[in-house]
Amino acid sequence: MQRDVASFIEDVTNEKIPGKSISQKLAAILADPGAAMQPVYAFVEEQLNLGKLGYGELQVSDVDATIRLETNLINLPLQEPARISKMISDQDELAVNVYLVITSPLVNQSGLRIDEVASAGDFIGHVDDYSKTMNDWVVEKLTAVQANLAETAKKKPKDKSKK
Repeated sequence: MQRDVASFIEDVTNEKIPGKSISQKLAAILADPGAAMQPVYAFVEEQLNLGKLGYGELQVSDVDATIRLETNLINLPLQEPARISKMISDQDELAVNVYLVITSPLVNQSGLRIDEVASAGDFIGHVDDYSKTMNDWVVEKLTAVQANLAETAKKKPKDKSKK
């Protein structure tokens, strides 16, 4: 699947890429990442089957973290249209790929991790083949978030104010 770069940049800039957002607590996601992420995976595959780009996101309701599965022409988040435009504006057409993205100040120092899952063509009809790898990725990143949250809590100074 190929996409015209100029129209892609216009769609990203004007927020015309369809998306689906759901929310769950961290413990529920870690307990069954496949069930938590399934609606996200299904939405993105559905959009690709329609010949469209799209993203699905799972917001972690009790921690500052969001996991997205998104279609893109480059390994940058869709929320950064200026950077995307700067990197690919000299191209005519590029292949569409599927990426897993996590944004959280607790995931790493940059607050962002993005990894390619597959080309759009490979992803369509083969979500089950990629599910285990994607679910493992989700667990790995959210476990890091959970560990960093616990570490941050340990470092917070105790409230020593007297009442």
